[in-house]
Amino acid sequence: MNVVQYFSPGTIVKYEARHNIRDGMEDYGRFILDRVFWAFKPCIDGFAYCKPIIQVDGTFLTGKYIGTLLIASSQDGNKRTHVTPQPNLCIISDRGGGLLTALRSEFTGWSSEQSIYCIRHIASNFNKEFQDSDLKDKVVQMWYELMRPRFERLLNLLRQKHPRAGAWLDQIPKQKWTQAYDEGRRFGHMTTNLAECINGIMKGSMALPITTLVRATYYRLNEWFIQHRDEATNMIRAGNIYCEELTRVIKENQRQSACQVVRNFSRETRGSEVEVVSRSGGRQVRVFTVKLVDSWCDCGEFQSLRLSCSHAITTCASLALDCSHLSLQFTGWIILLRHMDVTFN
Repeated sequence: MNVVQYFSPGTIVKYEARHNIRDGMEDYGRFILDRVFWAFKPCIDGFAYCKPIIQVDGTFLTGKYIGTLLIASSQDGNKRTHVTPQPNLCIISDRGGGLLTALRSEFTGWSSEQSIYCIRHIASNFNKEFQDSDLKDKVVQMWYELMRPRFERLLNLLRQKHPRAGAWLDQIPKQKWTQAYDEGRRFGHMTTNLAECINGIMKGSMALPITTLVRATYYRLNEWFIQHRDEATNMIRAGNIYCEELTRVIKENQRQSACQVVRNFSRETRGSEVEVVSRSGGRQVRVFTVKLVDSWCDCGEFQSLRLSCSHAITTCASLALDCSHLSLQFTGWIILLRHMDVTFN
């Protein structure tokens, strides 16, 4: 760790140790390592450009030294001072008692409001309670629902048919487990899959001695740094603005927007109504309300996934606005729209 800090200044390493106990007395000549925390400098720097979410998951060590490897992971790339100063950071966890207790502690600087729950773990607990896979599937459908009216209809139907299941769900705040009410804090991430994938990759190291485990972690992360650096460099050289997956989603939304029209635009509310023809080929038309200033559409995708939906793209096209950066530059769009009053006078 000293060598890593020497060659990568800014890497954070924190140790906690205790004196060895021999014959009931503290042996001040020997120390026992209780825990060690480290965050590599490239991870600290890179997190500023990631989604403001962290997935936390732990894996039990299986060797001579019993303990837990706790990994905090983010996509695209323990205390906030070692990762990011962002006040809106969101933590996705399995509702582990230790983590929730830490979040409630006034000494950590965190807030329990910053935590949301992995739906797979909630689904597992739900199924243990009710032993009904069909009912569990219906609940999972509710969790992924983006539109609040439809979510409320599903929830009320569940309460009517299964009062005890509805009461069980009502004990958990909606913003902790549903996409419809999370205000886009989880960016569409519903589980701790990311952290568990990393734990799965490190599974073969869980039986190693502590120093060897740390060394294996270091070399694996170093391989990833090099791999992702090369991938990002190639994408930039190819002229890509976004990663391949995000580019694919944006292109699909742009394709759908070609079949949509803006019914009207309100200067007072800076909102629009977008007509969408039914995909089934019928004459049925649906109308979605878009508020660019609030980064909001009643389809739910815009605010929940923080990604411009087809309705927002249609609105921008009708106003001759470039929507290429709409998904990332919310503040800039608010400023731009507030300076467009003359256009709609």
